[in-house]
Amino acid sequence: MAVLGVVLAAGRGERLRPLTLYVPKPLMPIPGGRLAMQDAVERLLPLRPVKIYVVAHYMAELIMDAVRHLNKAYNGLLETVVHGELLGTAGHLHFLSSLVKDDDIVVVENGDVIANVNMVDAVNYHLRRNLDMTIIGYRAGVQLRYGVLNTEDDVVKAWVEKPTIYFTISTGNYIIKGGLLRLLNGGFIDMNDYVNLIIKEGGKVGVYLIDNLIDIGTVDDYLKLWCPGK
Repeated sequence: MAVLGVVLAAGRGERLRPLTLYVPKPLMPIPGGRLAMQDAVERLLPLRPVKIYVVAHYMAELIMDAVRHLNKAYNGLLETVVHGELLGTAGHLHFLSSLVKDDDIVVVENGDVIANVNMVDAVNYHLRRNLDMTIIGYRAGVQLRYGVLNTEDDVVKAWVEKPTIYFTISTGNYIIKGGLLRLLNGGFIDMNDYVNLIIKEGGKVGVYLIDNLIDIGTVDDYLKLWCPGK
């Protein structure tokens, strides 16, 4: 069993415009003198992957230049894979389907997610539970704008003012059994549809929860990374 890493760095980052008109989101600087996608790469390193593939499309030449530079520190571990079109978050994994064995572990990281993940523990969790796919999840809260009435037979039992409702969300990080990549056909497919396909085919999908996540999807989110608490 081998471990292979994938950093998804192909998207246009449209929610982060105008910043991403000039630089792709995975190359945005983050605190600590690093690029955003380095956070993903460094989460993978403790797994000792045989290779980390960086998938590029938008401003691919800049991604390739960054990988060439980073490889000086990572001893050539990174390899850029350039796709001529956007294939969706799962569709970009099809290139690996002919390279992996069924029992290989493919760990996929979104190149714009800043997260505190013990990836060794996550992979061990994946293996212990004999899962086909593990989604790295996070409990995110959404505060309602309204007071909520708890009622029973039209009688108010309690009033809860602007409660926060919690959901388990995907962080954009995944652990996938290699053989499942052969479900992909090279066409466009996003990760949610791929997960539902795996479930439909009888695959077992689990979730590994983490307690820290920063998504730099919007300009406000990116500014909070630099100015926490404001």
